Formats: sequence, structure tokens, C-alpha cells
Amino acid sequence: MSADDKKKSLTVFRSDRHEDVAAIVFSALVVVCVLAYMAFVIPTVKITVQQDGKLTEVFVTEGAQVKTGDKLYALEVVEKKWVNNAMQEKTVVKEFTAKANGKVLKVTGQPGEAVKKGKHSVIVLEHEKGTLP
Repeated sequence: MSADDKKKSLTVFRSDRHEDVAAIVFSALVVVCVLAYMAFVIPTVKITVQQDGKLTEVFVTEGAQVKTGDKLYALEVVEKKWVNNAMQEKTVVKEFTAKANGKVLKVTGQPGEAVKKGKHSVIVLEHEKGTLP
């Protein structure tokens, strides 16, 4: 690129490196704003199932306080695995835990209910302010 072409280009700064730094700073600012919004503005979180399966047990009740790592619900799922060029299916029960501290506002899932990934909420949780749900 010649010196005349550089003068004609529409850059805010003299070199492109400054524009890259500005883009990185702007991206970081957007991420900080989104995380702050999630931590301080969103009051409740609907916890949906992470896999298709059958809800076998709900470990919490409405009004209960939960801490990170407490069991929330158990889900019976089918695990598929390739072994010796053949698909093997095995039914297992997986327990899912809380990722943040909070209070259980509502339990919407019932044991024995068939659930689909992302479509059925099991628990509505009010997370602690300042923590990410």
C-alpha cells in the first residue's frame, strides 16, 4: 500500500493496530455489561433439563435454600457409545446440581415425567445478587 493510498483510507488511527486494540476494548466492555446484567438485573432463572429423558426425582422443595453443588434433580437418560463398530445404548440415572446459590421459587417438574432438552423447565430459582446464574 503506497503512502497516498494510506492517506485516502478511512481509518481513525494512523495504523490498524490501534483499531484492533479499540475493538478488543469494546468487546471486553460489552462482555462486562452482559455479565453485570445477568448477575444483578435478572432476578430468576428457569432451570431446564440438559438431556432428553425421564425425570426420576426432584431433590428440592419450594422455598428451600440451595448452595452451589446441592442436588436439584435426577434424570434417567440413554447414553449411546460406539464399541467395536456397534452402537451400545445404556440407561443411566444422572444427578444434576446447582451452579449458584439461591432460593427455589417453584418446582415445575414431577417425577416420572418425560422431558425434552431445553423445552421443559424443572425448577425456577432466584439466584443471589452478584452471582451468575
